Amino acid sequence: MADELAITNARIWTADPARPWARCLTVRDGVITSIDDEPRAESARRRLDARGRAMTPGLIDTHVHLLMAGESLGQLDLSGVRSRRQFEQALARRHAAMLESEQADGVPHGTRWLRAHGWSQENWGGALPDKSWLAAAGDRPVVAYRMDSHVCLVNSAVLSRCDVSRDPEGGRIQRDARGEPTGLMLEAAAWQLVNPVIPPLSATEKQAALLAAMHHAHALGLTTVGSMEYQREIEAAYLPQRDHLTLRVRLTLLDRDWPLDFTFGESFAHDDRLAVIGYKSFVDGTLGSRTARMLEAYDDAPDHRGLWCELAASGDLDAWVREVARRRFQPSMHAIGDAAARRALDAVEAAGAPTATAAVRPRIEHAQTLHVHDVPRFARLGVIASMQPLHKADDGRYARRRLGEARMVGFFAFRQLRRAGARLAFGSDWPIVTCDPVAGIRAAVTGLTLDETPVRTEENLTIDEALRAYTIDAAAALRFEDRIGSIEVNKLADLTMFDHDPFTADWMKQPPRVAMTVVGGRVLHEVA
Repeated sequence: MADELAITNARIWTADPARPWARCLTVRDGVITSIDDEPRAESARRRLDARGRAMTPGLIDTHVHLLMAGESLGQLDLSGVRSRRQFEQALARRHAAMLESEQADGVPHGTRWLRAHGWSQENWGGALPDKSWLAAAGDRPVVAYRMDSHVCLVNSAVLSRCDVSRDPEGGRIQRDARGEPTGLMLEAAAWQLVNPVIPPLSATEKQAALLAAMHHAHALGLTTVGSMEYQREIEAAYLPQRDHLTLRVRLTLLDRDWPLDFTFGESFAHDDRLAVIGYKSFVDGTLGSRTARMLEAYDDAPDHRGLWCELAASGDLDAWVREVARRRFQPSMHAIGDAAARRALDAVEAAGAPTATAAVRPRIEHAQTLHVHDVPRFARLGVIASMQPLHKADDGRYARRRLGEARMVGFFAFRQLRRAGARLAFGSDWPIVTCDPVAGIRAAVTGLTLDETPVRTEENLTIDEALRAYTIDAAAALRFEDRIGSIEVNKLADLTMFDHDPFTADWMKQPPRVAMTVVGGRVLHEVA
């Protein structure tokens, strides 16, 4: 028997220009069958009275690290720390709790790794931490990632396991005046030296983390994400749980060996729940750690312009983009500084015909700082600006110090990009920041930073524009707009309901809250 659902008495924003508003819809076997202003399908087995509440297409996050986010839910969260004392106290509490659990489990004291994330030196005045901040954990190995995941702080127990004799290409080991590592590992130094020595989770633990991440995402109104993952993690966590995925996941592979091996991506069995759509490369680092590559030196570090990473450092980025596009996968490039964004655009332009194919849709991830001359190149080259409004809310607190007033004109140029005809798609980069799309919309339409200070409000979007960046334009960025992203007949019934109307809400003082999340006609989250 067919599974039918009738939704009535709703204020439905469809994201479909042909019919932007409706009051009722029906769903059959997970697919929308009708959209109307009057109820249909009186015989539907399931009926949902929205009681006048607002409903949109299911919200989409184009950029998360879903498995890492699930793992982070069990780590020490340092995002609320505002001083060295608070940092050390939080670490000491976690260390003490771990000692108790080790004793209960019969595990030698201090052998389990303490993993933390979320700290930012901007939260306590700008002084960078060093390994002395980790002394409360004794000899226990400690890895504490900065909120951008491009810098980590480690103690001597971890450094002793790493080859710190020289900096890896595209990374830096921070050293003191005597040449000794301070414990800070930047970019490739973190990824290539530290990450490989961290004991991996078991497959069972990874699968549990994945399921926890999906549950968390649904509670925030998300129905689809674009997730950046390594092949080994997909094999360990996603594939064994494939039949239990409630969140639609469009995968971009982080495996960046060059030349690339496309076997896994090309042989992957795609469906509406899980698909491999592209590959990712890092062009530079981040603004907070001053590793984002700039055309001119940082205002607060006059001898420094940031780092080139990976293929941009080795000179192979053009060939990488060309080959990924030739295989009909989507090349996604992390570029935060204006020099990095220009380099990524140059690579797309150099690739020529393969990237011009409508199905390829190259993406620049973040695009936080753009030179004014590069803004129109996005639309001309068909490059999607995959951006994160909550990064503006975070980095906006100190961007003027880093960039100076003149360069602020290209800081999170949402409106300039739209005006130039570029497609703007929004995400979060979770777990770097929360994946709460309501918080992201608020940042995009108000221009408020995390400390409630307005920054570059000239770039603020309308509610309609911000919702599009989280729905139909996000779906297009994930090459999936034929199935999701708008409420239309024959599309998948992915829906997000709010407790009050996003179009009339006071986004400064009282943003709406997610009341229900529906994926394929199934209610996966509901607030009573």
